[in-house]
Amino acid sequence: MTNHKVIFAKVILPLRFEGEVSYIVPESIVKEVKPGSSVKVKFSGRDYIAIVEEVTSENPNYKGRILEIESIIEKPLLSSQVIELWRWIADYYMCTTGEVYRAAFPSASFNQTVKRVKKRTQTTEKERELPNELSDKQKNACSKISEQLSAGVTTLLKGVTGSGKTEIYISLAEEVLNSGRNVLYMLPEIALSRQLSHRLEKIFRDKLLIYHSGQTASERRSVFEKIMEGSGPYIVLGLRSAVFLPFSSLGLVIIDEEHDSSYKQNEPSPRYNGHDTALVLAKLFNAGVVMGSATPSLESLYNALSGRYTLVELNEKYYSDHSPRIEIIDTIREEKRGQMEGIFSRKTISAIESCISSGEQVLIFRNRRSYSPFVQCIYCGHIPMCTSCNVSVSYHKSKGLLSCHYCGQSIRFNTICTKCGKPGLKERGSGTEMVEEQIAKLLPKARIARFDAETTQSRGEQKRIIKEFAKGELDILVGTQMLSKGFDFSKLNLIIIIHADSMFSTEDFRAGERALQMLTQLAGRGGRRDKEASVIIQTAQPDNNIYRMFIEGNDDFGTELSERKEFGYPPFVRLIKIIIKNKNIRELHNFAAKYTDYLNTADSIRFTGPFAPPVDIVRGEHILNFLIKLPRTKDVRSVKRALYDHTVKMVKNEGHGLKLWFDVDPY
Repeated sequence: MTNHKVIFAKVILPLRFEGEVSYIVPESIVKEVKPGSSVKVKFSGRDYIAIVEEVTSENPNYKGRILEIESIIEKPLLSSQVIELWRWIADYYMCTTGEVYRAAFPSASFNQTVKRVKKRTQTTEKERELPNELSDKQKNACSKISEQLSAGVTTLLKGVTGSGKTEIYISLAEEVLNSGRNVLYMLPEIALSRQLSHRLEKIFRDKLLIYHSGQTASERRSVFEKIMEGSGPYIVLGLRSAVFLPFSSLGLVIIDEEHDSSYKQNEPSPRYNGHDTALVLAKLFNAGVVMGSATPSLESLYNALSGRYTLVELNEKYYSDHSPRIEIIDTIREEKRGQMEGIFSRKTISAIESCISSGEQVLIFRNRRSYSPFVQCIYCGHIPMCTSCNVSVSYHKSKGLLSCHYCGQSIRFNTICTKCGKPGLKERGSGTEMVEEQIAKLLPKARIARFDAETTQSRGEQKRIIKEFAKGELDILVGTQMLSKGFDFSKLNLIIIIHADSMFSTEDFRAGERALQMLTQLAGRGGRRDKEASVIIQTAQPDNNIYRMFIEGNDDFGTELSERKEFGYPPFVRLIKIIIKNKNIRELHNFAAKYTDYLNTADSIRFTGPFAPPVDIVRGEHILNFLIKLPRTKDVRSVKRALYDHTVKMVKNEGHGLKLWFDVDPY
């Protein structure tokens, strides 16, 4: 009888599981099982599809019996680069590779049959739209970027809104596709991808694949499987989750609106940044990277100044180069002079009327949905709170509901105060719903629509509103920050920002940077052809330095960088937020005290905490945070690993009813 050498496969399971898991490879499939194979295994009595990470003859020396792989799934192998990316995400964002695997694979892709992508109707050469002819400045920028891509250097394209960055991306993408390699084109918002996808379809036809969470499971699975098959070349238009696609030959990564905070995943784990993960993905494939924005993040500008990136600038619009007219309206002074009509200044109303009468369009920005952020009793001052979260409930007038934006709990609105019993509950503050109502009363003949998380829940509705506004069938669009990103509306020439000061109310060291980015992006939505746009900012803080920088067109954050260096904030340190939750507040504080003792003895760690976040109870769970500051040194990886291992051990041994997770680069 011949003795066969036993072969083991170390696998990744789609579970949050600490430690390694290995299986014996049956002799019948030993030649087929390779790193990247999909295999069916049993774990804790349940069936899972695991990904083989490593094949070895070394016995893992587990206590107990090592099970055999049950069967191999007939799917193409995952590339070594994809598995390496999973390892990097788990290591950097302090989670398990199983959590990364679970995020990477659409749940429906566990089906063993490969479904084909529905073929789009073929576009004939006559129907195919060609990109706009590049201007001399665009050609020059494109040439510089191509040189840097060939040299393996990441390029930051800083181009004013309307300068034609998209045309440059398209030109670069065509070049890479013609070489037989694939392209990943990343955007921060679904609504933005839908507008751009129509244009890209006409140019790239069936080479265009679209991938984001707004699609059905079967649509995402189809794209996933097509990429896994390795056919191409193709250009993927996707949001942050597109970094998890099983690429095999990637030549270019485009990160548009690179400053946008929507690239960050906050929950569930892995809490990754799609922007930063895409840079690692590109490196693994030796692919070129171009990042673009009218308002790049401070980190990217810092990397450009320090030589890590190459900076290419486009300072003129494609069609014209009109800077917007900016007017700051002091709402406190206007109120004292009797010049306010509800939440609008009379100057603002007059500007809207003038704009509409000229056949132009208006965008009104209010970065808060609902009718009002909270309601309050006029007799006793009571503010109704969510019963599960320590936050006031928002009033949604059209639905007649008081809703919590944290846990989703809703109750019917009633003017009767539950504390004093009098009919005194009145709205306080304003959201997009109130803005829409008030402007409709002031201008009853205007055609108005609202664009926020509530009115755009369905794909069709979101598409309809954008299409109608783009065609000039609406006069006024009221919306949240969803509208600040990349939309091109040819007749939009007046942008109004209501309660602008709310942009500074976040407890975030980036508040000023993000407020200036928001103002610049909003201003860029107007005056997209040959007309000068107007921007009206209604504020109770007219002397705020950010407004001065906006008016002067000054985006030099030299002072801000100096302050961040002095006080220890990115890009000079790495931040990790540790969030702990427990329904039992005493157990929470007991663990926090023990964890503080540990952090005080840990090497290379500076920290603050424990501290309660602004909303310190969500879904009945009490919350405390720690903020860790680590130096930007090469050994930071070992410090993070030691922190992770010790914390996981502490939670297991002492965290009774505790939930804990790490949020790396949280802001």
